[in-house]
Order: sequence, then C-alpha cells, then structure tokens
Amino acid sequence: MTNEYGQQPYPGQQPYQGQGQPGYGYPQTPPGGQPVYAGQPYPQQQSGYGPAPIEKPGTITGAAVLGFIQAGLTLISTIIFAVGLMNAASIASEGLGEPWAVCVAQFVGVVILIVGAVQLIGGSSRMLFLIATGLEVALSLYWAIRFGAADTAGISAVENFRNSLIIIAVGFAIMPVIGLILAAGSGPGNYIAAKRAAAGR
Repeated sequence: MTNEYGQQPYPGQQPYQGQGQPGYGYPQTPPGGQPVYAGQPYPQQQSGYGPAPIEKPGTITGAAVLGFIQAGLTLISTIIFAVGLMNAASIASEGLGEPWAVCVAQFVGVVILIVGAVQLIGGSSRMLFLIATGLEVALSLYWAIRFGAADTAGISAVENFRNSLIIIAVGFAIMPVIGLILAAGSGPGNYIAAKRAAAGR
C-alpha cells in the first residue's frame, strides 16, 4: 500500500490518521467563512449561545440617576410652591395665573423626567429624557430671571435673600445639564440603536 506521495510505508509503519484524505492538516473553510482544522467542529457548533450581550455605557446609568435625583428635588420644591399658591389664593386669586402655570409645568416635568429616565436606563429611548432635562434647565433659568427681577426696595437683607434664591435656581440646573450632556453622547445613542437592532425594531 502506498501513501498519498506514492511511497511505500516502512515495515510495521502505520499510516497517519487521516492521511490521504483531502485537505488533511490544512485549514478548511466551512460555510460560515471561518477556517477550521481537521477534527475541529464548525464555529456554529462551538458557540450556540446567541449574540454577545450589549454592554450598557456608564453614562446612561449616571444620567438616569441624576434624572431621578432631580425629579425628587423638583417634586419637593413644587409641592412647597403649590401649598404657597393655595394659601395665596385664599387671600387674593388675581395675578396667580403665571405661577400656577409654572407649577403645573414643574409637575409635568417631574413625570416625564421619571419616565424618560426609566426609558433611558432600559435602553429603549432617550428622547423623552432629553426633553425633560431641557425643560428642567428652562425652568431653572426662569426662576433665576424672576428672582433677579424682584424688587428689593433697597433693603440689604432682602437683596441677600434674593441673591440666595438666584443661586439656588441656578444650582437646580446643574444636574439636568450634566444629565443632558451624558445622555446626548454617542455612547448612549449607539447602545440604544444596538438594543433596537437586536430587538428587530
């Protein structure tokens, strides 16, 4: 018996396993396109666990946490504001249209901020979160302008109180601005797009 090179084996020599078979010892390309060697199963037989899980960027978690904190602080301040408006309405109801509109806007902002943070951390969408954080920034600037335009009648104590309120209003815009920047980045966008593609949407 001769081997694939036409040579006779030495006496007592056994042919190599697989010798004479086409492609023995050389990479072979299965239908998947990835080369394998003799005796090695195809890649689809090795894996079989489905696609690798999509890693969530830390910016998404950070933005969502800031959103929840901002929603809690805004809710507390809005409740206090609403109680003050109800007490003022018992004395005079005129001139309270604008404050009540702002109060309603703040309540709506709290709701969409919470829902937007849930959608963001779940990877379904970030649009509502971006809208909510933008609204929070706008409300903070509104209060800073309103406090800055308040008449202090030249009383230093009142002016100091007004300046403190302006600082508080500006401080309320810090977390929404950071959350807006984090959520608007490319990392969350790519993560959400990948999640939608994996879900076939």
